[in-house]
Order: sequence, then C-alpha cells, then structure tokens
Amino acid sequence: MLLIRTILFYANLILTTILGGLTVVIIGFFQRFSDFSYYRVMLPWMNNVLFFGGVKVILQGVENIAGRGPFIVVGNHQSHVDIPAVMGHLPLKMTVIAKKELFRIPFFGQAMRAFGILSIDRSNRRKSIETLNQAAAILKEQELSVLAFPEGTRSENGEISPFKKGPFMLAINSGIPILPVSIKGTYAILPKGQLWVNPGTVTLVIHPPVETAGVTGGAMRDQLIETVHQAICEGFYENA
Repeated sequence: MLLIRTILFYANLILTTILGGLTVVIIGFFQRFSDFSYYRVMLPWMNNVLFFGGVKVILQGVENIAGRGPFIVVGNHQSHVDIPAVMGHLPLKMTVIAKKELFRIPFFGQAMRAFGILSIDRSNRRKSIETLNQAAAILKEQELSVLAFPEGTRSENGEISPFKKGPFMLAINSGIPILPVSIKGTYAILPKGQLWVNPGTVTLVIHPPVETAGVTGGAMRDQLIETVHQAICEGFYENA
C-alpha cells in the first residue's frame, strides 16, 4: 500500500507540476503573481499534493492571524511537506524566497518567477541584502506575506537547529511582524533523504505575531531571534 501511494504521489506531483507550471508561465507573460495563479493554480496544486500523500493538516492558534497581515511567516523546517502544508492552509497570501540556483532550471525557473517566488544569492552578501530590501518593498506594496525557514535547510534528525538571521533582517528592514509557526509531523511523513511518503497528520501551531518595528542594533535583533526560536520550540516540543 505504501509503495502504491508513493508511486501515485510522485506521478501526480510530476503531472500537476507540469500542467500548473505551464499555466502560470503563460499567465506570467502578462501578470506576475496574479490572483488567478495563486488561488486557482498554486493553492489547488499544494492541496492536491497533500491529498495524494495522505496528509491531513490541523491548525492551532489561527485566531492569532485574525485578518491581519502581511507577515514574515517563520517556521522550523522538517520536510519538503512543510511548504504545501503551511501555504496551503494558513489564510494568508504567501510567497517564498528560494536560492538563485533553482531559477536556472529550465521551465521550473520560469514557473517560479511567474508564481512570484523571490530569488536570493546566498553566496554574495551584498546581493543578498539587496534582495531582502527589494523583497521588503514588494511585500509592503502587495500586502504579501513570505514564508521563511531560518534554519536554512531541512532537519537531519527531526530536531530544531539554531536560526540564521536572514528572515529576521527582512522583517526588521520592512517593519513587518513575524508570525512564528511550529510545524509538527512532517518529518515522519517525508524526512530528508527519504523517497517513501508516509501518510500522517501535520499540526501547525500558530503563535502570536512578534512586532519588529523599532528593532535596531545587533543586540535587539539577537533577542528577536531568540524570542521567535523559543516560541517555535515550545510549540514543537509540547506534548512530543
């Protein structure tokens, strides 16, 4: 049964990615990150992926969003399942920031641009800062939230690693509040390095937003990072 589910999962993933990507590439010639691309293509694609993977998502603390936004949505990174689980279920219009190398992949890169996914050059600090500043302007202008994983990569063992400062610099530069989200259950479904997809339940614990306006200097930034890291860890390890 697990083998059949995994085959169906990847067959569906490949087919819907090609069809959805082709659609948004065509639309992207006329309008980047249109509502049609997001609500009629991206969200259905994400929920379709979760359905074929046998993944159920439960939200806790959704009242902390309460019609507010945009946010820098910050979560722990356990699995490839994290992005569709969060973006497909939080009541926010979101994008992500991806490393520039992914945009070089034929067709896939064009689809990412059409979806409005932002590129960042991690090897060049100056360009990274420029990207974050540009992203801050876009988020404010479009009232768009961005999903970020400050660990920088998926967990190797299901635990939460220290956070890097990039997403927090974006939040500080833009003055946009941070929305901490604890992501639970995705590691058991599809851990790093595994192809088999295990059905399961994902719980997203949404914490109260953390304001960034007025945060200046390294000490205040470090305290902000610690506050968010602690909130995410508390939600993740509670009842573990």
